[in-house]
Amino acid sequence: MDAGGTTTRALVTTLSGERLGESWAGGANPNAHGVIRAAAQLTEAVEGALDRAERWARQEVVATVIGLAGVSALRDPDVRARMEEALAEAGLPPGTAEFTGDDEVAFASGTPLPDGTVLIAGTGAIATRIEGRLRSRSADGMGWLIGDDGSAFWIGHQAAKETARQLSRGGELSPLARTVAKRVIPGQRPAGGDEHRPEEHARNFARTLTEGPPIALATLAPLVSQAHTAGDPAAHVIVEAAAGHLAHTVHQVRTPGERTPVVLSGGVLTHSEPVRAALTRKLALGASGTQIAMAGCTAGGAAWLAALHAGVSDTDHALHEVFTRLGRRGGRSDAA
Repeated sequence: MDAGGTTTRALVTTLSGERLGESWAGGANPNAHGVIRAAAQLTEAVEGALDRAERWARQEVVATVIGLAGVSALRDPDVRARMEEALAEAGLPPGTAEFTGDDEVAFASGTPLPDGTVLIAGTGAIATRIEGRLRSRSADGMGWLIGDDGSAFWIGHQAAKETARQLSRGGELSPLARTVAKRVIPGQRPAGGDEHRPEEHARNFARTLTEGPPIALATLAPLVSQAHTAGDPAAHVIVEAAAGHLAHTVHQVRTPGERTPVVLSGGVLTHSEPVRAALTRKLALGASGTQIAMAGCTAGGAAWLAALHAGVSDTDHALHEVFTRLGRRGGRSDAA
């Protein structure tokens, strides 16, 4: 299972990687949603995947790995007990499940090797050093208020600031500022008259944004990629800065000259070619020869880790590719 803050995916496979059943549910991060809701989403996803598998699947499960966003919440015995109850309610045999971090399954989806680094850049951003397929230390992941540099929130925040600057100056807007303003205050134009200066239009833009949740700024990030493709200089600056922050976060958990693989995951790196390309270039400058790989199917990465627990060899790299291949089933893409 890959149980994130937004979506949870459960995948039932054989030990040879054949996919028997899968299901999606809402986010199951107990820190973000509370343990009651998180447990309910966990039950829904597991139950759905098992129902779609063969009728004998529940009795034949030998190992389960749950890559859980907010796994630190399980340090509370009551939270752990409720999440384990959720698995039992879905029909999993007792003693077959292991909770781990979503960063560990993301790393496993991108490489069969046991050591390296995974960078997850979605709404937030965090880099984790992986040793023996387990998290050893991490950098950033501090949340939108004081961290997550280079994340979708950070990119969207920079786009909003640039738009406000251009609105306050008046005149023609760049492609980035035009699309951001159209998204935030559609149809609005500066009013005429001396009392309605351009800066008042900018303040109206800012007020509209502050009326919503701050994290919603992350939804502006794709507009930066679009403007970058259109040649907007401001978008270029934001993309390069975001990639620089993300590269710095990666370097914080690596040693100079290290050659272990770096796995890239999360919505920003999956969907923003400009940020991904700039980041890859910066990482290559710091560690020539390092393998930089995109994460595969993260639920498949969790299934592969479960298969290792069940005795599958970790040297069978072809089998790893079977488990972690990306695809599209049931109207959902693995990269969604």
